[in-house]
Amino acid sequence: MSIAIPIPSVAGGDPGGGSSASLPNLLSCLVIAARHRGILLSVAQLVREFQLGAGDPPVDKLIEIAGACGLRAVAARLDWRALMKLGKAAPAIVRLRDGSAMVLLEALPRGNPPSIVLQDPEAPADAQLILDERRFSAAWDGDIILLKRDYRTRDDEQPFGWPLIIRQVLRERRVVSDLAIAAVSVSLLSIAPIFFMRVILDTVLNYRAMDTLAVLCVIMFVLIGFETIFGWVRRYHVARLTRRIEANVSVYMFNRVLALPVDFFERTPVGEILHDVHEFNQVRQFLTEQILGTFLDAWVIVIVLPILCAYSLLLTGFVLGIAALIVIWILVELPVIRHHANRTIHADIAKGNFLVESLHGIRTVKSLALDSLRRHEWDVRVARAAHERYQLALAASWVQTVATPLHRLMIVGVLALGVYLAIATPGGPAAYAGALVAFWILTQRMAGPLIELTQIIERYDEVRITMEMLRKLLNQAPEEGRSGNGVRTPLVGRIEFHGVRFRYPGAVTPALDSVSFPIEEGTVFGIMGRSGSGKTTVTRLLQMLHSDYEGLIKIDGNDLREYDVDHLRSSIGVVLQENFLFSGTIRENIAAAKPDARVEDVVRAARLAGAEEFIERLPRGYETYIYEGSPNLSGGQRQRIAIARALIGDPRVLVLDEATSALDAESEAIVNANLRFIARGRTLIVISHRLSSLVTADAILVLERGKVYDIGRHAELLARCDIYSGLWHQQHRHLQPGSPHEAIALSNRAAE
Repeated sequence: MSIAIPIPSVAGGDPGGGSSASLPNLLSCLVIAARHRGILLSVAQLVREFQLGAGDPPVDKLIEIAGACGLRAVAARLDWRALMKLGKAAPAIVRLRDGSAMVLLEALPRGNPPSIVLQDPEAPADAQLILDERRFSAAWDGDIILLKRDYRTRDDEQPFGWPLIIRQVLRERRVVSDLAIAAVSVSLLSIAPIFFMRVILDTVLNYRAMDTLAVLCVIMFVLIGFETIFGWVRRYHVARLTRRIEANVSVYMFNRVLALPVDFFERTPVGEILHDVHEFNQVRQFLTEQILGTFLDAWVIVIVLPILCAYSLLLTGFVLGIAALIVIWILVELPVIRHHANRTIHADIAKGNFLVESLHGIRTVKSLALDSLRRHEWDVRVARAAHERYQLALAASWVQTVATPLHRLMIVGVLALGVYLAIATPGGPAAYAGALVAFWILTQRMAGPLIELTQIIERYDEVRITMEMLRKLLNQAPEEGRSGNGVRTPLVGRIEFHGVRFRYPGAVTPALDSVSFPIEEGTVFGIMGRSGSGKTTVTRLLQMLHSDYEGLIKIDGNDLREYDVDHLRSSIGVVLQENFLFSGTIRENIAAAKPDARVEDVVRAARLAGAEEFIERLPRGYETYIYEGSPNLSGGQRQRIAIARALIGDPRVLVLDEATSALDAESEAIVNANLRFIARGRTLIVISHRLSSLVTADAILVLERGKVYDIGRHAELLARCDIYSGLWHQQHRHLQPGSPHEAIALSNRAAE
């Protein structure tokens, strides 16, 4: 349906284009334009992923968001004539004078009159505005955001390795070019004092040329000034380049680690991951401090080597021969250094794993009085790491032990050989003295970068081991659903399991074996079973924490694997038996999944979770700070905050996995009383070994050894399912016929 509606004039609007952050429709326009480009987004998803506040982001932030979502965006100013030539560049986002935005779907240059087709993000999708130049120009100043699909491979999709780091360096072309100019200038200017000294010795001193001395001093003063300036420019650009590379690669590494599947973190010690990530500092230092520094200093070799050859080919050959001996010696010792470096790294990893494990389990260490045992284990690991590092230092010292006298031989040998040549040269030492001293100083000037090059060979082998460890960590396949093309339609809540079979890595028997059952939308579905029956595995598969299952899981008729994993998890609220709270205030923890949540939303979620009553008693209420590990909250309080956190995003599917097991009787009663309010308008999945929480469920699934044992309502299972009825009577033994508790219960019912 197309309708022609004039845009009202906004004379009171900001003539400069207004603030796009004041009206909340710029993100909606991006979502519409992205959909036309084959990328499915949602406003809620963008707000959550990019931690946006109320209203729309500025245009530059919107362009950054578009780039992260697979689009190339650019802000421009066009006139009507340029709009008529957009062609396939549409759809685009036009920004109006009042600060609002619309999507320009199509330009109709051959219309009568020529017009454009717009879509208001706040109007129905089939309601379009068709405007001519006069009507549109009354509300538009020319601001437009052009969008197109970006088919280039993004950095976070590139494998980790030297090519990635080199691309990061080459991307800073302007910084690198300025740095190269400064480095070459410093190298050239650093040779000036050597020529100054030669002229002083060979000319000024011999001929007592005072005027020449004065001119040379002025020239040197100017050159020293230029060298100082270029030296500062070089150091500035090195620091600037280092900062950008470190920031970009650190962001890349963190994103890659977060994208890894959960089973990787469950089988890999945290200390090992932290060690590998921190080891990137070695790569950064090697790249920026050694490789880059030596490369910049190597210009001296390029400049000095021809000068040395012009002075004496024999002396130059002597210098290069000694440098070659140093390189050969380092190459001979590399296998030994490599062996000890590997052992040192593994010892450091073991020490780091033990430290992280001890800190995470410090409460258990204290409660079981394991202090002395952990100290002994720590002493053993520290001693092993220190021994391996000592062996590595000894191996490296052999390299230095041989390289140092060779370096000294280079310097002293050049001087001795040069003096011999000066004496043997016709004309005597006086005519050769200046050149000899200049050659000797130039040799030292060139020897520095040569020695640094030999040290790079030694250092590179250690960095190579670090790079292999980082490749092993970062180049693993990410979890499924992160292609950016997954389904992002809002969930309704109908769930179906069809012949699902899943086995954890390393397990002999499957955790789920040919499991099939439906969960109707808007119902309360209970899951119970003995320990190890597969209850939690159902919820883990539902969250796409594991994707290597057999069979089919559907949500709203779509295969679970077709969903965008972030959209799926944001639409499913999960409360576990043990929940982690972040450092920060209670309000920040509850609103973690919804950064744009208002205080009223936080209070409502806390009320539904039964957390309001204890939060209001705290001195600072919702602004109470939760420390790392949340030691200032009880287990029941942490659990209720976690329930509120799951409810803040109003998920269509809510999973309570033994969520009330850590609560006391009063807190559990509060949560259970609110279940009917919590379940309103959503599918609620309750996993509990306390069957009293499942009595009102619309259906209860009984699992036994990974198989469906029975499914039905409470009364049906109580009558026919031995596992369910046995556990029910065991938990409610105090209410069996003839017991005093049963008599009290009957009298209470009669009174009611």
